[in-house]
Amino acid sequence: MARGLSTVLKKKQPRGQRGLEDGALLEAALGEMERSGVENFSLRAAARAIGCDAAALIYHFGSREGLERAVADRLHAAIAKPDRSLPWRERLLGMARQYRGVAQTYPRTFPLLMRYWTTGPQDLVLCDETFAALSDAGLPESLLPEVECGFYAALLGLCAGEAGGLTGRPNTQALKDIQSTHGLRTMPRLLPAIRRLNPDQVFETHMSILLDGIAVLARKSRVRVGSLPKATPRSRRKV
Repeated sequence: MARGLSTVLKKKQPRGQRGLEDGALLEAALGEMERSGVENFSLRAAARAIGCDAAALIYHFGSREGLERAVADRLHAAIAKPDRSLPWRERLLGMARQYRGVAQTYPRTFPLLMRYWTTGPQDLVLCDETFAALSDAGLPESLLPEVECGFYAALLGLCAGEAGGLTGRPNTQALKDIQSTHGLRTMPRLLPAIRRLNPDQVFETHMSILLDGIAVLARKSRVRVGSLPKATPRSRRKV
C-alpha cells in the first residue's frame, strides 16, 4: 500500500510552490486517492491532506486531470517491461499478472487507468510493448490498434472487477437469491461450482481465453492473406 500521507512529507517542505517536490506530491496524492476513492477525490481534499494549497497542485500538474493522469502513470510505472526475446504470449501474460498485482495493491485508485486513453510516458512504453507482442503473434498491422485496445479494456476490467469483489465467491445473500429466484433454469444446478469460485482461476482462465483468441485471429489473418490471388503482371500494349 501507499505510505501514509504524513510520512510522505515528514520532512518539512518549503511553503513556496516551487519548493514542493513532484515525487512527494504524487505519492501523497496517490495515498489520498486510495483513501477516498477516485470518485470522491478532489484537488482541494488532496491539498488539505498534503499540507499545501490547491494552487500548488495546479502549478505542478496543470489541473485535476493532469494530477489524475500523473497518478495513473505512477501505477503504470509499477509494471516492468517484458523481455522481447520471450514468446509473445508469455510477455502479455506476465504484464497482465503485474496489472492484477497493482489492482490488488491499489484497488480504489486502479479504476483511474480506465479513464484516459493514455496517462503518460510509462503507459505509452507498456502500450508499445503490447503492440510488439501482438505483432509477434502474427497479427497484421491493420488489426493491431483495435486488438490492443480490446485487450487492455478486458484486462483492466477483469483486474478492477476482482479488486471490487466481483470474481470471488458470492456471499450468503447472493446464494440465497439464486435459490429463491423463480424461473432460473441453469444457475441452481451450478451452485456447487459457484460456491467454489476462485479469483486466481477466474483470472488465469480468462487470460487464456484472451490469448487463445488472439492466436486464432492471427492464424485466420495469415490464411486470409495467403489465400488472396496473386496479381498477374499486365502485358504492355503495343503502340
